[in-house]
Amino acid sequence: MIKKNIVYFATFFFLIFKVNYAYSEFNNSIIISVGKYPITQIDLFKEIKLIAVLSGSEINDTNRLQIRDLAVNSLIKKTIKTAEVEKRQISKYSKKDLENLISQSANNLGVDKDGLKDILESNSLSYKKLIEKFQIDLKWNSMIFEIYKNKISINTVEVENRLKLELKKLEIDENNEEKIEEIKKNIVNQEKNKKLRMFSNSHYSNLERLIQVKFL
Repeated sequence: MIKKNIVYFATFFFLIFKVNYAYSEFNNSIIISVGKYPITQIDLFKEIKLIAVLSGSEINDTNRLQIRDLAVNSLIKKTIKTAEVEKRQISKYSKKDLENLISQSANNLGVDKDGLKDILESNSLSYKKLIEKFQIDLKWNSMIFEIYKNKISINTVEVENRLKLELKKLEIDENNEEKIEEIKKNIVNQEKNKKLRMFSNSHYSNLERLIQVKFL
């Protein structure tokens, strides 16, 4: 249903990108409501710019509608996650993972953290808002782990089979216990993360069905 309603914005945002509008020229009206949370025209315009900037893409006739659809879905998803972490009063998240996300975004653009700030600023985008966006995702991840950590089960046979394949591929000496343990730990973590992603997607889908999204 959400995807169908996105089409509503096609003509409006096609015109936006035909002209280099300043933010002040927008009527900052609410265009989407997600439960009690509003999303405005400026929210969407900035999200479109953010996606384009972070991906190093130039908005043109070929990709503008695709980027707009990504932006709409991104804002809805962020709003649903924000509502859930606020309701559950989630404040903890991995500072290390936050730094990794910042570094990854900067590296994708071939710059450091200060360079990322400069690029965002030159495009009238807020570095602080980007950090807040990352924090919401990380708080969500912390929440999912707390809710579902006791439901994570690892198939030991599958782990051992994967371990054998890795050892064979990497030609690891079977007496190298330290390296074997390291590889096994990585495999277990990968399996745990896979289960957490499954729980995350399921939890989000349930919320998406419950929260009313209106395109205004």
